[in-house]
Amino acid sequence: MSGVARAGAEDIGKQAPALVGSQWINPQQKDAVKFEGFKGHVTVLHFWTFSCINCKHNLPYYDKWVSAYDPKEVQIVGVHTPELDFEHDPAQLRAAIRHLGIRFPVLVDGDGENWNRYNQHYWPTVYLIDKTGKVRDVWEGELEYQGQQGFEKLSREVEVLRKE
Repeated sequence: MSGVARAGAEDIGKQAPALVGSQWINPQQKDAVKFEGFKGHVTVLHFWTFSCINCKHNLPYYDKWVSAYDPKEVQIVGVHTPELDFEHDPAQLRAAIRHLGIRFPVLVDGDGENWNRYNQHYWPTVYLIDKTGKVRDVWEGELEYQGQQGFEKLSREVEVLRKE
């Protein structure tokens, strides 16, 4: 899927659905942030799956945000919703997260409940959620697909949301 900003899509301005599920990877990071209603901080929430090349292409940009922000102010959260049968294996997911160097909390969405709550269609999809818990932007696909500069655009929006 190519990167497409969905400015004006039906989810923009609506309350972000709460995440459901209890299986997290990288729990040391999860303990530093609160996920109840996404209140009080900016959240970069992304849906991905570990064997998707488009998802892998976005990982360095998430890592830049992890390095740039205190998770109490801007949290990066992954929701891993498997596409292929082998991606349902939590051991393979844990190994992939270690291999890929992912440093943010990842919610295991093996049954796709969060995927459905967000009416997802594509891997990867990135949501920017403001301090009140409202979806402010959605980006489907690679952030830098064909020079679209999604990382720069979303980074500017994160800064605006931080100051609100």
